[in-house]
Amino acid sequence: MIGWLILGLILLFLFLYSVMPNLMTRVWKIGCIYRGFAEPVVYLTFDDGPHPEYTPQLLDILREKHVRATFFVIAEAADRYPDIIRRMVSEGHDVEVHGDRHWFVPLLPPSLANRQWRGASQKLQRKFSLQTSFYRPTWGLCNLASFVSIRKSHHKLVTWSIMVGDWRKTPAQTLVERVVSRLHKGAIIVLHDNDITFGAELGAPVSVLEAIPKIIEQTEDKGYQFKPMRSLLKEEGKPLSML
Repeated sequence: MIGWLILGLILLFLFLYSVMPNLMTRVWKIGCIYRGFAEPVVYLTFDDGPHPEYTPQLLDILREKHVRATFFVIAEAADRYPDIIRRMVSEGHDVEVHGDRHWFVPLLPPSLANRQWRGASQKLQRKFSLQTSFYRPTWGLCNLASFVSIRKSHHKLVTWSIMVGDWRKTPAQTLVERVVSRLHKGAIIVLHDNDITFGAELGAPVSVLEAIPKIIEQTEDKGYQFKPMRSLLKEEGKPLSML
């Protein structure tokens, strides 16, 4: 009987610590930003970088198309490729926190969960003088410790409203069609510029690079404008999609 009670308490703790915060953010959309304002603006975001091969090519495309995006970066990779981060900043892109490393946050203890976002933010500030404002957890998953600490900080937890499975090798045209068919006002689009994280298929970003020009062109043809995430902080008095 005591054994079953202990097991029940352990399972309850795991549910409250690891599962409930993600039901709130991913299912019920509570405590996170998952879309912007109800206006013809979309937010193009990239996770998991920087990557020494794919990210510079992506930056070339964005510069050519005059589009500013938001990069949710891994601090460990940013430290390894500082020139790419500096280029992002110099070309007007927004650099935000994806994590210190690409860890699975729901099972991290509070100290590591805090290091994953706050430690990463501090690293970016020290090395690049960046004042970050947004945190997108790796795989979009948090835990109770990170959820609470984010709520007590000036950072905002960000998910997305459009995800198209680009971490798998997918034909570029399929990615274009998936993004464009799901466009809406205030859409936050998440794509990936790295293929070395767990679950990603090697070479998948090649299709992303091929798709990006068409995504930009067809999105703008529909009357949408691209903005970086930080523009959300400047639009005071408008309700964000965040509870």
